[in-house]
Amino acid sequence: MLRYWDPSRRSVLAGAAALIASGALPRLAVAQPAAGPVRLKAASVERIELGGSKPLELFQNLLPGPVLRVKRGASLAALVDNTLKAPLSVVFPGVRTADAVAGIQGFTGEAVAPTGSKDISFAPPDAGSFFYRAFDPAQMLRGLVGALIVEENEPSPFAADQALVIQSFSPDPTMKVPLLTVNGAVSPTIESPAGGRSRVRLMNASPHFLRVHVVAAAPCYVLAVDGQPTEPFVMKDGRAQITPGGRLDITVDMGTANPVVLEVETSQLPVQLAILVPVGPGTATGAPANLPAPAPLPSNGLPATIPLDNATRYQVSLGGPAELNTLPSLGTVEKGSTVVLALENPHDVPVAVQLFGTPARILDGVDDGWKPWWHDAIAVPPKATVRAALVASLPGKWPILAQRAGDGVLMAARSYQVK
Repeated sequence: MLRYWDPSRRSVLAGAAALIASGALPRLAVAQPAAGPVRLKAASVERIELGGSKPLELFQNLLPGPVLRVKRGASLAALVDNTLKAPLSVVFPGVRTADAVAGIQGFTGEAVAPTGSKDISFAPPDAGSFFYRAFDPAQMLRGLVGALIVEENEPSPFAADQALVIQSFSPDPTMKVPLLTVNGAVSPTIESPAGGRSRVRLMNASPHFLRVHVVAAAPCYVLAVDGQPTEPFVMKDGRAQITPGGRLDITVDMGTANPVVLEVETSQLPVQLAILVPVGPGTATGAPANLPAPAPLPSNGLPATIPLDNATRYQVSLGGPAELNTLPSLGTVEKGSTVVLALENPHDVPVAVQLFGTPARILDGVDDGWKPWWHDAIAVPPKATVRAALVASLPGKWPILAQRAGDGVLMAARSYQVK
């Protein structure tokens, strides 16, 4: 388990209570479906309670940006307007689409210049939980991020589908502990159908490795990791770690009497992220219904096996700091070939690696197998090397970014090309 973020629960609660009491924080944002072209206006916004003396940068003046929902294989169209003073590239990490969609300055196209605009259109091939965000990590951490939910074409078996975007802010530079927000609010209360099973999408848009604890009467099952379905399994003791940029889709079974509490563990007492409260008639006993284990989500068609014998292998140092202006290439590989990335972290804190384009599987210690789920956000522990294998299925140029835990400083900015 990675655990470097060590806040004091008292200091977190004190700061949150002050903000809530003052009315400075907004109510929980409501998801908005993507019907027709969606406007994503990026603007600088004064939010002293979260940004302090530095303005935030938001899509549509919302924190996080509006939730975009689209069916798998359907077209998603957006108009990006940039009113910032710096260029902006909007990217969709984990979404298997053409590299030109992002328009990364000097890499796959042109960024959106200040006062400029750009039309983006693509059809996500995979169902799952994803982010849309500014490519520049600094812009993302100032607020330019939102949830992209690609829904399965099959009918949903869940009573509710809730995307929870977790962010962190330090309005005072002397703060030792950041404020955590869920959908723009500190410790929000979220309604869930009583007696039903909800799909809860935990989405970590903060630079922190979060150890999440779901306090619930019924077991929670993991349905997907980083947007890709997995064989459902029970969260051990209701706990899981979410890497910066990572997403975890879980089930939450509600009763009628007691809420379900989402917490982040600290070195002291846990800090409440959000509380899910039951609404509706529910079950006669008030307890969660005795629901069976969930069926797997429909497959997105990723390969069942990854051939490693003739893999192209690259070493990626996460020594940093790095810059975004060049994205030097590790090399070029043929479409359909296997790539193994050896991600080397020389530091005393963990590093989060973000892959673009194709997700990867984490290899076992001697490369004789892999973990049974896919990642595009990869945790690399301190003083460790993690090997990740992917099948290069998408032609184009694909960035690899690494950020230091806690402050999000860029520790590596590389790329590879697929022909």
